[in-house]
Amino acid sequence: MRPLRLAFLWHYHQPEYRFEKVALLPWARLRAVKDYATVFALLERYPQLELTLNVVPSLLAQLRALVEDGVPDRAELLCLKPAEELTEAELEYLRALVPPEPLLERCPAYRELLSQPGEWDAARRRALQMWVNLAWMLPHRARFPIVGEWLERREFHADDIRLLLLLQRMVAREALERLRRLARQPTLELSCSPLYHPILPLLCDTESAAESDPELPRPRPAFRFPADAWLQCTRARERCWEELGVLPSGMWPSEGALSMAALESLAAAGVRWVATDEALLAGAQPPVEGLQRYLPHRIRTRAGELVLLFRDRELSDAIGFVYGTWEAERAVEDFCQRLEQIRQELLRTLGEQALERALVLVALDGENCWDGYPDNGRAFLTALYDRLMSEERFRVVCCREALSTPEMPVLERIGVGSWMQGSLRIWIGSPESNAAWQALAQARARLESARGSIPMRQWVRALEHLLVAEGSDWFWWIGGYFRSPAQPYFRELFRRHVERAEELCTLA
Repeated sequence: MRPLRLAFLWHYHQPEYRFEKVALLPWARLRAVKDYATVFALLERYPQLELTLNVVPSLLAQLRALVEDGVPDRAELLCLKPAEELTEAELEYLRALVPPEPLLERCPAYRELLSQPGEWDAARRRALQMWVNLAWMLPHRARFPIVGEWLERREFHADDIRLLLLLQRMVAREALERLRRLARQPTLELSCSPLYHPILPLLCDTESAAESDPELPRPRPAFRFPADAWLQCTRARERCWEELGVLPSGMWPSEGALSMAALESLAAAGVRWVATDEALLAGAQPPVEGLQRYLPHRIRTRAGELVLLFRDRELSDAIGFVYGTWEAERAVEDFCQRLEQIRQELLRTLGEQALERALVLVALDGENCWDGYPDNGRAFLTALYDRLMSEERFRVVCCREALSTPEMPVLERIGVGSWMQGSLRIWIGSPESNAAWQALAQARARLESARGSIPMRQWVRALEHLLVAEGSDWFWWIGGYFRSPAQPYFRELFRRHVERAEELCTLA
């Protein structure tokens, strides 16, 4: 029996939250505690399983700064402050750090704290300082019995908060150490996204958004700096080498967003394979139809050739959005049934030789998706990995195996888009996001005009601020499609980086 190749790509992503040596938002630390520590610990139990771990280098740098350099985040600093000394602005900030709804549901005392009317006295403020961090420790209650005790309480002492934060830093350190070990494990592949998670087609040319959305308003002047796209990709690979000792050969471009110009930047940066969403096949030439989406394709650019893998949306989204409320064994059975349907369709339509060339890619966020699982995904992942290790119908491989696929079809071009409805409109087109792109374009142009007139070290510092500001997360929240209590702080980070770059362009 010839098996069907299956590749998992787990994506780990946090933008650069630091500004002037302090992280303005705590998500790198909190996600390390809840997700990276638990998922990486589970992976160490399966040393024979082949998987691809895709990391955003800005996350790697923050994890190292957190556990090795002691760089704090604003939430940590405010949670260590005497509760009665918190200002109203600081209290508002802590209230904005609401965890995802599934976590809040499992912490009724936290929800009760936020919904109670009345004054925020010192005891209530201290409880908020605790819950901002405690909700993310749910997966560790068995390991640390005191966490279970805290989850049942309504009042806390300052010593509780200090101990909790110490535990979190210890767990975050373990997460980074495990990732470093996993990155060097022969059966695992490390891939990455661009350095600060920008939308590559928009860095190359914001006008490219019109290809998938002709009526979409675009910013004027256009942002058009393809060299930045190349730099984000090149430095991403370098950062992985510096942090983990691995130089990735593959990339999941931020949000799966691609254009022909973006592919050229990726090839010029030395990338060999690129994973994206099947939605981008809508604009492919020659057309890719039906089951052909499971075949890796070659695509030629002026900077070299790349191998493209296309994510199966239904399978990926089932893990991300469906299985969290299912019993683990039932979910795994459903997943395997869907996979077997693909295998049988390939056999019937393209013949047994197609299984030698086909590769089903399941690619999704490896952190947020576990919020909806009652045990942070442990039971599902354990059942899934156990099942796949014993299956003869499927063979789990790393994405790099696609490079050796025989007789790969060749694409002349693909369309512009992302995994979000096959377009880029989440990050451009609204009045707010277009204004942000305009500000970024003006600052970037000003930096170019300042080349040679300010010290090179200063010029490079200004460029770094703008590379951070190019990240997708700021535009995700600026665009008006999504809402979060923490939204103002994403906008603040974007504004600070652009303004600081402007200042550096003029400081002698």
